[in-house]
Amino acid sequence: MKMIKSTVVVLSIFTPFLLVAFALVIIPHPLQVLKLAPGIDWVWLILLGAMLLGMFYWLFYIEDEEEITEEFMELDTDHDGYITREEASKWKYLADAFDKFDANHDGKLSRQEFEKAVHQ
Repeated sequence: MKMIKSTVVVLSIFTPFLLVAFALVIIPHPLQVLKLAPGIDWVWLILLGAMLLGMFYWLFYIEDEEEITEEFMELDTDHDGYITREEASKWKYLADAFDKFDANHDGKLSRQEFEKAVHQ
């Protein structure tokens, strides 16, 4: 899943450049057309790329939040809103780094502490 996300993000970043390259390939005498074309036409292409990038960022941010919530609920077996050291033992990475992410050293991870752990 992470590989797919990374690929889509990279593609969304390069989309405006790919669109410009495509336009330059299909337009006869592209350099002369660029010299004669008013600047406002190219601004729309740049805005399209920015909108695509924003859309992909927003979609992946929302999806990440949903995944984090599902993972947190899966680990929090007693549904008290915290993940204890015992509950964290289901994830080797989280169990190994439990003390690192337990910021207030209360022996359990809150949702915010878990979110930091997932993002690292």
